[in-house]
Amino acid sequence: MLTLSEVFVPCGLLSIPVFSEPFLRHALFAGLLAGSVCAFLGVYVVLRRTVFLGVALSEAAALGVAIGLLLGFNPEAAAFGLTLATALVFSLPVRHLSLSREGLIGSAYVICAGLSIILIAKNPAAEAHGLDVVSGTLLYASQKEIWQLAAVAGLVFVTFLPLHRIFIFVSFDKETARSMGLKTSFYEFGFYACLGLSISLAMKTAGLLFVFASLLIPAMISLSLFRRLWLILFGSVAVAALSVPAGISLSFHADLPAGPAVVCVYAGLFIITSAARAVHSLAR
Repeated sequence: MLTLSEVFVPCGLLSIPVFSEPFLRHALFAGLLAGSVCAFLGVYVVLRRTVFLGVALSEAAALGVAIGLLLGFNPEAAAFGLTLATALVFSLPVRHLSLSREGLIGSAYVICAGLSIILIAKNPAAEAHGLDVVSGTLLYASQKEIWQLAAVAGLVFVTFLPLHRIFIFVSFDKETARSMGLKTSFYEFGFYACLGLSISLAMKTAGLLFVFASLLIPAMISLSLFRRLWLILFGSVAVAALSVPAGISLSFHADLPAGPAVVCVYAGLFIITSAARAVHSLAR
């Protein structure tokens, strides 16, 4: 049977001394998978101008984990079920309701955040499992979680790569897409379902902060550098793939939480890219 090291060998990263420890290799694999799939989907989230959607679904996943631990259910299944239900609500048309989609997403975030904090604080099982919905437990990623993330990443890439233009079309001009015979509701729910599934698994392993940053910052960096969609998607994933090993190495040498350390690397790349573009614009 193949080992994780034999399957995931990202550009010789395993030859770096810091990744000689098995738990750091697991953190690397989990971080690369979670970061890459979130960075890929993050391009669509940023282009759709629904950035807050990511953190709202992350909180729904956190609440699902807390409910699962409290009631003795499988935490991953509970997180996915609640996240999928929340995504379904977000995908429904709201034009007949006296509220905006942004208001609905914001309300869901506040409710899920409050309930998850209360349930985690009052549930000894959550503490025993080392549940940290903010910074995550990336350094404690298990092989099971890695294989789950790999399956989800494969599903997302296989679904989106051949249909990426349709998803963009539906996102930006839903009425025209509907008039051309496209099932816009189907594609809308497909997008929300893939996003919810990815977030529900990545959040439990890497934490809300890592997931939200991976949805937002790599996409913003790539959008500032490229104009063609396939380059934007590739660039966003590349930013995540570079930042995760750098962040884990930083966390190991500086004794920092792994997830927030990766976020710091994201921030550094964003600042460098923004400064370089500003200098380039002034020089023109």
